[in-house]
Amino acid sequence: MTINLILATDAYKLTHHLQYPQNIDRLYSYGEARIGGKYPTVSWFGLSMILHDYFQTPVTDEMIDEAERVSEETFGTKEYFNCEVWEKVRDLGYFPVKIKALPEGMEVPAGNALFTLESTRDWFATSLNALESLLMHVWYPTTIATNSMYIKKRLLPLVEKTGTASSLPLMVNDFGFRGATGVEAGAQGGAAHLLHFRGSDNLLASNYFEHVYGVAGRALSIWATEHSVATAYGPGEGELNYVNAQLDRTPDDALVSIVIDSYDTFNFVRNVIGSEQMVERIKNRAGRVVLRPDSGDPETIDLAVLDLLAEIFGTEANDKGYKVLKHNVGLIQGDGMKAETIIALYEALIKHGWSTDNLVVGSGGGLLQEGFTRDTERFAIKAAYAHTTDGQNLVIQKQPKTDPSKASKAGLQKVVADEKGRIHTVSVDEPGEDLLKTVYEDGQLTIEDGQTIVDRAAGADLL
Repeated sequence: MTINLILATDAYKLTHHLQYPQNIDRLYSYGEARIGGKYPTVSWFGLSMILHDYFQTPVTDEMIDEAERVSEETFGTKEYFNCEVWEKVRDLGYFPVKIKALPEGMEVPAGNALFTLESTRDWFATSLNALESLLMHVWYPTTIATNSMYIKKRLLPLVEKTGTASSLPLMVNDFGFRGATGVEAGAQGGAAHLLHFRGSDNLLASNYFEHVYGVAGRALSIWATEHSVATAYGPGEGELNYVNAQLDRTPDDALVSIVIDSYDTFNFVRNVIGSEQMVERIKNRAGRVVLRPDSGDPETIDLAVLDLLAEIFGTEANDKGYKVLKHNVGLIQGDGMKAETIIALYEALIKHGWSTDNLVVGSGGGLLQEGFTRDTERFAIKAAYAHTTDGQNLVIQKQPKTDPSKASKAGLQKVVADEKGRIHTVSVDEPGEDLLKTVYEDGQLTIEDGQTIVDRAAGADLL
């Protein structure tokens, strides 16, 4: 789909240039995740993706003509469409705006400015917020990154208590591309997950992360079967053939994931994996064999399968006193996984004496789709300041008595860190270095090195 950038907005915003005081020659807005969202902080990420994809595309005559036609069809008149302004944008070859933002990968307390947006030409001031709708889409990658960050934060003490810290980046895998609302969401959401974890079957997200941020090979995956493969061999003896085929066709040191619930999960574990031939074959492999139950209550099924595998392969206690399956055997749970169920599953394993090292999970809709909206973290973009042709500075602020939590910030803003490293949004007149840095100005786009962003996010995970 080719996007007409003039139309990538809410229709009513095309009328705002006629509504503002007509002597405004500069407008300034900011974006934030307001206090009161699901989490007290957000993992700030994804503005560069929007700027990379949309703010380097010049406005053309074809866009203007189409936008004017669509505007007339929408409002019943051509009078609302500001053809003159968009022709000036076309002639410039870029949006006449300046965008400052916090460094991506930062963990930012809710209620702080994440980015600011201001016009750089007097004639564009009253059309500035037509860009708001496009920029608002940063809510999605930031919300997905935040969800993954908090999963990782909650897993960390469980791993420290019972398992191996090096396993953490691969404990939650992205199975979400097919369930995303669209290709772009799958790529952006998957890239956001890769900020905090490396396990992913979302190839497009990995490629997109490299394309925008310059970091290759961020996603890691393994040889894994699905039900179409398993059932192609049929039940009974076919199930043995199915597993043997996977082990025949992979290197001895390769990790292999085997789906086990095509017919009867427990029969498969007892009589296929537990057969004398297969036990010896798995014991003699260097690579880990991971079994994937994919139906039923995860806590009930996974604990039962672990107990069966313990009977077949045995267990040993790690240096923290928790059980680990012998012979490089483990589980991957890919059904019903989202933030709460992931943590609950690991807690259930630990309660029964199992180390977190025995299990990894894959998450689809619960990772990129289920329950996430702009209001999850209460994203908003609000105007805060305007300047007029006669030299007035207009402080703009929303203060609704019916919901004080929606009160907006007033005037020009900056974000500073106090002596304890705590982040605050203050007036530009206050002391302190501004953490907001220019990322786009009059067509010039600056995208920070992706590895720096990843490293910054890794530090946030440990807080």
